[in-house]
Amino acid sequence: MKKSQPIRMCIACRSRHPQKSLIRLKHDGKEIVQFNGMGRSFYLCKSCVKDDKKLKGLAKRFKQDAEQLARLLGTLA
Repeated sequence: MKKSQPIRMCIACRSRHPQKSLIRLKHDGKEIVQFNGMGRSFYLCKSCVKDDKKLKGLAKRFKQDAEQLARLLGTLA
């Protein structure tokens, strides 16, 4: 019997995906960084990473520079 995969939700589009297909990040101080196993985190799906409108909304929500956030997500995707 196959064990089910954990399902997580993308914070930008609120769609649900298997955990391994999502990018896991955390808000550390004033920066968005890749999750390192400590603290609270959030997930982004790969389609939201490529969507400029969603990235602009996330940058505004987390009070980040949109270009810096796009660069970080580009390296992780």
